[in-house]
Amino acid sequence: MVIAVIIFAVVIFLVLAATAISMDIAIVRRKKPVKVHGKMGEDSMVDTVFKSDIKNGMEWIKSQPFSEHEITSYDSTKLYGRFYKNGDSKITILMMHGFRSNPIHDFSCAFKFYYDKGFNLLVPDQRAHGKSGGKYITYGTKERFDAAAWLEYANTLVEDGELYATGVSMGATTVLMAAELPLPTNVKGIIADCGFTSPADIIKKVMKEDMKVPLFPLYYTTRALAKVVAGFDFEECNAAFAVKNNTIPLLFLHGKKDSFVPFSMGEKIYNSAGGQKHAVWVDDADHGCSFLVDHKACADALGVFLGI
Repeated sequence: MVIAVIIFAVVIFLVLAATAISMDIAIVRRKKPVKVHGKMGEDSMVDTVFKSDIKNGMEWIKSQPFSEHEITSYDSTKLYGRFYKNGDSKITILMMHGFRSNPIHDFSCAFKFYYDKGFNLLVPDQRAHGKSGGKYITYGTKERFDAAAWLEYANTLVEDGELYATGVSMGATTVLMAAELPLPTNVKGIIADCGFTSPADIIKKVMKEDMKVPLFPLYYTTRALAKVVAGFDFEECNAAFAVKNNTIPLLFLHGKKDSFVPFSMGEKIYNSAGGQKHAVWVDDADHGCSFLVDHKACADALGVFLGI
């Protein structure tokens, strides 16, 4: 009996410890995040094939003038962003970066494309990233309200203009899930690059395939702890559901060889989406690399979508 109690206690302790570690990796703000994009220990196209392109793009962005802005989101979280005014342009693109990344990196090779086409760029740090406040990353659950707030704010920067929203990875899921919120009427389109279907789906995928840990009980204990500590549920929102009754034009980009967000997720959201929609599926692109692998196809689609 004593041995059984000890074994039970040890098991409970191990589950609780694993849950704390799992939540720390999954949602807690970190200065030096654990790599979770793709198989552990493996490098993606971003780290290898396109490393110099991304570096050059980042250097170009850093050389451009910008103004700094801060807004307060619905839950009192302070959010930081940069605004790159482009002459007298009346069109602004909101750019939402991905999980444990930053906008300078994630839009390194698209930033100049948009700017050269004459768009203003509003570039926030997502909550729990960079200079924005917040301790917990919520995979678009709370970030979708942040995106809506930034779009409202964009109208104070450029009056009587048009707005677009774009996002990469978690940023794509963020702007897609924002589509079901009351957005400004001058939002003319949403561009989603390699977004995942839901927080639950991507967390389960990473736990099972990338981290090689059991979903039971770890996913469920981590979900419960996130509800209590971070105030959100992994299963409370879903991008595929959010766009079912959508009326804002949508453009999807996704690589068929995505090693982090499975291509099937992007395809599922696209198939579920209502309204006007278009997709560019890139055969040989890894996560976030569609624009780099097939620049012409993506640039052509963006040109049509944006009317340029």
